[in-house]
Parts: sequence; C-alpha cells; structure tokens
Amino acid sequence: MALRDSEMRRSATDAGIVDAVASALDIAIIIFDRHDTVVAASPEFNRFFVVPPEHLEPGARLRDLLGALYDAGARVFGSVNGRARNVTREDWIAERIAIHWRERYESVEQMSDGRWVRLSKRRMPDGILISTITDVSEQKRRDLELAEARHQSDLAQHILDNLATPVMVKDCSLRYVVVNDAFCRIPGLHAKHVLGRTAGELVGPEMAAKFEEIERGVLESGVPYETTEDIFRADGTVMHAITRARRSGTPGSYYVTVTFDDVSAFASSPRYTARVTSHYDAEPAIVQGHLPVQSAKRERILVLDEDTDRAVQRVAALKTAGADAVAIGKASEVVAFLDAAQASGLVLDSVEITTGMSRMMEGASGLDRHPSLDQAIYRRRVQETCAQLANGPVLEASDPEPRQPLPAVARSASARAPETPGAQSTKPEMAVLASGTPANTAENRIRVLVAEDNEVNQIVFEQILEGIGADFRIVCNGQEAVTAWRAGSPDLILMDVSMPVMNGLQATQAIRSAEKESSSERSHVPIIAVTAHAMSGDRERCFAAGMDDYLSKPVSPEKLESIISKWASSSSADSAAVLLAS
Repeated sequence: MALRDSEMRRSATDAGIVDAVASALDIAIIIFDRHDTVVAASPEFNRFFVVPPEHLEPGARLRDLLGALYDAGARVFGSVNGRARNVTREDWIAERIAIHWRERYESVEQMSDGRWVRLSKRRMPDGILISTITDVSEQKRRDLELAEARHQSDLAQHILDNLATPVMVKDCSLRYVVVNDAFCRIPGLHAKHVLGRTAGELVGPEMAAKFEEIERGVLESGVPYETTEDIFRADGTVMHAITRARRSGTPGSYYVTVTFDDVSAFASSPRYTARVTSHYDAEPAIVQGHLPVQSAKRERILVLDEDTDRAVQRVAALKTAGADAVAIGKASEVVAFLDAAQASGLVLDSVEITTGMSRMMEGASGLDRHPSLDQAIYRRRVQETCAQLANGPVLEASDPEPRQPLPAVARSASARAPETPGAQSTKPEMAVLASGTPANTAENRIRVLVAEDNEVNQIVFEQILEGIGADFRIVCNGQEAVTAWRAGSPDLILMDVSMPVMNGLQATQAIRSAEKESSSERSHVPIIAVTAHAMSGDRERCFAAGMDDYLSKPVSPEKLESIISKWASSSSADSAAVLLAS
C-alpha cells in the first residue's frame, strides 16, 4: 500500500512538472510510455483540440485518443491547406500511429480554424515518447509577409528593369543602392559592378564631383533638380535627356532618385526644334516665377510678350541664367524676325509666348514656315482651354468676344510640370509636351497622399504618378501620413497597410477619429488601402478601419490611374491637385 502511494505521489509530481514546463513554454505537451498509453498531458492541449478528459488521463490508450482527435477536427493534419482529407477514420488513425513510432517527427500544419501549429515527436531510448504542439501562426504570418516582401522587391526591380527610362537611387553617402538596366547601359556595366559604389569609382573625378554636388544639394535641401543635357553612353552614342533628381525617405535616411528622360527624338525633329523650357504666364506678377535655364549649352530663347516692361524683366532673368534671349512685343514683327533668323541659319531652342500674344498671332500668315512658333501658339491655346475647363470661362480684358473652346482635354494628363531649384511659387498655366499633349497644372491636379515604407515601391509609385501627371508627396509610415494629412489636406490617400511606427489601419483610424472631432467640418478624405496581403479577411479589416477602397500590389499605371479617377470624381474642381505620401 505504501509503495502504491509512493507511485501516485511520483506520478502527481511528474504531471506537475509537465504542466509547469508547458505553461512556461506556452506549448501543449503529452507523454506516452512504450505501451502507447498516456503518462501525462498538459492542460494547454485543449487550446488546440477539445477531447473528453478521460482520453488525456494517465493510462488512456493512444488509439482511443487519436479517435477522439479525429472526431474533434484533427483529421486536417496531413493536408496542405487546413481542410479535412477524404480519408476514413481507421486509415487516419493508422497513419498517425505509424508517425507516432518514428524516432523523430516534425511538421508545420494548418488547422481548420486557420491557425498554424508545429507538431513535434521524439522517441527516447527507453521507449518513452514526448509529443508537443506549438502555435506558430504569428511566425508563419511573418514568414509569409517576408516572402511576399521579397517577391514585391523582385517584382519592383523587374518593373524598373523594363522601364525605358534610366533610373538610379543613391543613399545619403551618395552610393548607388538601386539601378535599372536602362541606367546600366549608359556606363556599359552590370548592376553588380555599380551597386554599393560612388560616382568617383565609375567616372572621372571632375565629372563625379559635378554629379555629387548636385545630388548632395538635393539631399540637403529637398528641392528637386532638373536640367537638359547631353549624356554620352559607353558605346559612343549621345542621349539628349532631361535629368531629374528628387529626394525621398526620412530625416537621417534620405535617398536621391535620378531619372533621365530621353528626348533625343524630339530634339532632332524639325517640327519640334523649339522646346518649352519654362512656364510663361500672362499675369505681370508671375514674371519672377520663371524657371531658370539649366543647360550645358547657351540656349537661344525668343520671348513674345505684348507687355514691354514684363518682357524686359524676363529677358534680363534669362540672360542672368546664361541664355541668349530677345523679346518682341508686336505680333506683326514676329514672322519677319523668324524669317531673318532662318535665313541666317539661327536655330531657336525655345519660344515663350503669352496668352495675349498667342491670340494676336492665331491665323497669321507665315506660321507654316516656322513650326516652333506654330507649336508655341497651339500649346498656349491648349493651356488656356484646359484652365477654362478646370475653373470655368475666364476672359481677359483684351478679349473682344468669347472664344470657342478646343475639344475637352482629359483631366489626367501624361506629363508633369517640371520642378526646378530656385523656382518661386507661381500660378502656372498648363505645361505642354513637345507633342502638344497638355499636362496637369497645380490648379488642376488631385492631391494624393501615399504612405509606403518600401523604398523600391516608392520609386515605382514616383515613376507612375509622374507619368500620369500627379503632384505627390511620399511618407514612410502611418504616423507621418497622419501628420501630412493634417498639414496638406489631400484629396486622396493611398495607404500601405503594413508599415513601421504606425500601420495603415491605425493611421486610417486616427484620421477618421480626427475628422469626427474636427470643429472645422473637415470633409471625408477617401483612403485607399494599398497592400500585398492575400490572406482572408484583409479586405474586411481595411474597410472596418475606415478605408474606402482596396488596391492590390503590384500597382500598375492603369490600376492607379483608374482608382484615382474613380475617387477624384467626388472632389471639387477647385481642389483637384495630387499629393502622394508613401
């Protein structure tokens, strides 16, 4: 009798130790002897399967426990998707008994409720088997997100490599961290020979110093840079390009992105000998807002302005910037001047014309001899029409009667007004490509705030949004998105769901709460979830947090423009400007 009491006390002690270990490790533990009967089972077992308690008591048979587990839903084990397999109860029990007698066994499987568990079994030399069940759902979720992030990074690099536009990104140390194939073709190097290096390791010291001076200026000031220049490729060919540099990232971790838009085809075409290099508005106060000329060569610019004082100021500004400039104030003298210039072999790089002068020149004889002037007049007319479509009819004092508008132009244009260091705030008219396609003005764009923490995705967003003519700002986490929303009053927010500091769901909830509490009756801003998640319930969680729509990655220009157009239609024309935060 005393011996039996001693064995009972020992069994109770062993069971207590098992419970303590299971509780400390947050796992379920069950121990079997060499005869396949239960020695001890921790209470945590019921977190995974609820079975009659008698099947977990010491002395219970393994076969009986497996039958109870099958009935409780464990028959999903062995599947690849957490669903019950088409297998009989006896076959499933036989399969599990075979696994039970392996010396070692471990697998990660999905349960019917969506949770992921790790099943581990180990047979000891004396025949005792220790089996554990661990909930690894959170780890599995992180692994899936990491795999998806790697996929997205690879996809973003694939998209960049398939862009015709050369793109490169440097970090705050001015080392290359992202390059695409189009950029690598310029120096004739493989990406692995470029990444991690500085310009000084790829080109001569003088040229490297020039590049890094510009890039460091953009990094330190945040002011975008733009210039037109000739770029010599390794194969000896020359690319006439518009070079743009802009800053992204967060304080202490800024990056500079440089793109090179090849305009060689336009530069060599007689029809487009003249290029629009600056905004030129008919309002006197706008003269100080002209963009400075930034070119490797001395540009020849013709200024056509009926306001003599304003024309003199503009010519002086252009000459200070290093250009050759001349102004004409009478419409009757323009064609004669261009005829003389053409006869002497003088080629103009740009024609700037005011709205008033363009109206005077419409239909003038001799325009067919000077495509640059004809194109400048047409662009100005399109700019005027687009401004009227956005803001209603506007007639200047010089208008004798209302003009018939040109055909309606889409609000989403395919170009963006250039941003250049030193340019003051203006009220620009519609910027126009050399082909005559109008771009959105600051007054005609939708403000979109995009929150995106992935640097490569930021570049993809930047390229797409510039391509569809959007003004944008990029932030890197939800907290910055909330701050930018308060400061910028965007018309649309593109919100990544998974971000550091504050995720997209939390940021959306903060914005919605602030909208409700605002005494200024701030309007409801559309928030679009941008996510790579494909797990069930993600869409519902986004809508529950207060988001209005759902955009899955990868983001294409067509998808992004479509969703912007969809939600922009609810914004007023007066607030149609785009602000992107990612």
